[in-house]
Amino acid sequence: MAPFTLLLVLVLASPVRPAARQDRELLAAARRGDAARVAALIRSGADVNATTASGSTALFEAASGGRLDLVRMLLDAGADADARQRERGTALDVAERAGRRDLAALLRAHGARGSGKSLGDTVCVKRWAGSGFCAQVEDRREALYHLRVLRLEGCGAGCAPDPECSAARPVGGTGADAVRAGVEVVVPSWCLTQTAVAPPR
Repeated sequence: MAPFTLLLVLVLASPVRPAARQDRELLAAARRGDAARVAALIRSGADVNATTASGSTALFEAASGGRLDLVRMLLDAGADADARQRERGTALDVAERAGRRDLAALLRAHGARGSGKSLGDTVCVKRWAGSGFCAQVEDRREALYHLRVLRLEGCGAGCAPDPECSAARPVGGTGADAVRAGVEVVVPSWCLTQTAVAPPR
């Protein structure tokens, strides 16, 4: 029998890899919130970092369901705290959007950094022809970011108010209500033009 034919026969005769089935079961169990099944699958060797086509992991599913117990179990088993799901970001992003500080704290304790727009990260809002401000994320709820402005960039003399991206306040300038270093402003996520920005020295 020719080497290629023998290889083809072996591939076709091979059953579905049991580990792949276990990995899918782990993702499904985490999605359902089935702690006993998740624990059993981890013990039997399921890959805690297995992903779906969209990048979802068991940890992401557990965080999406708000299951602190499952998140802890998966992290203790070696789950990647910063694995990224294509559309919704990381488990830390999910926890922060839901206002789950307990989940977020646990993920951070295991090294999670999120997608660059998590609490404590520096982001920029430059919707004025490349000018605007950079700020630290103080809080985050759903699509709203509570920011503390760190610095202006290009709006020292003042940039026009924007209904969403500066909460209808001018950016820079001399007005009493202007957005400037030290003030807080709440903006929707689509106003963030840069994330994971290096903080000022």
